[in-house]
Amino acid sequence: MLDILNIPELGKLEIVEVYEYYDQPVLYSCKNASGHFYLVVAAAEDDQFLTWLCVAVSIERLNLIRSGKIDLHDAFVNSENPHAIQVRVPYEEETSVQTDFTYSSQIPEDMLPVSGECLDFETEILPVPSNVEKIPKSENQEILNLTLNFAEGPKTQAPIAILSNILGKLQGVIDTIGMTFLKSERIKDVKRKMQMSLSDVGTGSFVIQVASTEITQLDLQGYSYCGKAIEEFLKLLKAGDNYEQLKELLAPKSKVAKNYIDFLKSLNGSVTDTEFEWVSPNPNQGGTAYLSAFKMREAIEILEKSHEENLSTFTITGTLIGAFLRPKTFEIKTRKKTYKGHIAYEALKTVRNATLNREYTAEIQEVTERSKTTSEITKTKYRLLSLSQIIH
Repeated sequence: MLDILNIPELGKLEIVEVYEYYDQPVLYSCKNASGHFYLVVAAAEDDQFLTWLCVAVSIERLNLIRSGKIDLHDAFVNSENPHAIQVRVPYEEETSVQTDFTYSSQIPEDMLPVSGECLDFETEILPVPSNVEKIPKSENQEILNLTLNFAEGPKTQAPIAILSNILGKLQGVIDTIGMTFLKSERIKDVKRKMQMSLSDVGTGSFVIQVASTEITQLDLQGYSYCGKAIEEFLKLLKAGDNYEQLKELLAPKSKVAKNYIDFLKSLNGSVTDTEFEWVSPNPNQGGTAYLSAFKMREAIEILEKSHEENLSTFTITGTLIGAFLRPKTFEIKTRKKTYKGHIAYEALKTVRNATLNREYTAEIQEVTERSKTTSEITKTKYRLLSLSQIIH
């Protein structure tokens, strides 16, 4: 087994993942020092040799193989590189390893995995971005890695519109945090110091690496401006859905609160969970944070939670044109206005049995709210208290 990992033509190899094991790994991926990946399978065995098949594979193709989108048979016979390597490893130590190159399409069927046999990994975890430990030290930049698990679509791809929105909202949070401790500087100068650029993308669960654009200059405490902002950002993420911690971090910073909510909303519904990793030129700084989909939703609700003022209740008659039980929202159209808002708990049962595009009498509560974290008046909202069908 050890000899298969030392093929002179490929260089010293190290196993990345083992997919099948029988006394030893018999199907696995590996890579060499240059970062090239290979898929290897135990293909044949006789009294003298164990024969391995090895094909070069790109990261993108390996992730498709791992997720079952390409079966193992085709992974070898229809490889990206037309050549495969057969490595015959002897059982006797005095006999040398034999290496032969052959066309992938000419591999005998009895040496290949059965057609239709697939792996079934739910997530793709390869690769992580470039060596994040080395980049900050060599380029003197603050690095932030975001691992995004998208709710829909291939795990190795990301919708452009959603991704651009996430990155834009992220920059907005970093900018406003920077403004809290660079109060005397012009906004455009703060934004220049806080600016981050996309520096790498990995096709893991979808890994984005962003780096501070300006060359980092550390103060006497070993902090950079951008590093300070990222540290505060990670504190917010680690607070999760803890109201007291969020209030303490955000109460004096209303603009940060607003932009942080916007960032969470850019993730909510599109990303199931997110991991963050900060790597700094200062070896004493850095850290990680994890935000689950549940805590993401809870944090949004908590940050938007408000005390209610000027409650008033009235009755309307109109057509029910929207009712969504999971987010608990409604939409009723009258002759003069369309009312949208949340469904109160006591009205859920009635709404569940209601029919769209029919006329109803509805009891509506109008609510004016003030944000607990920002102390700002928010727009008027409506709550559906009851719903009664009109019988003609």
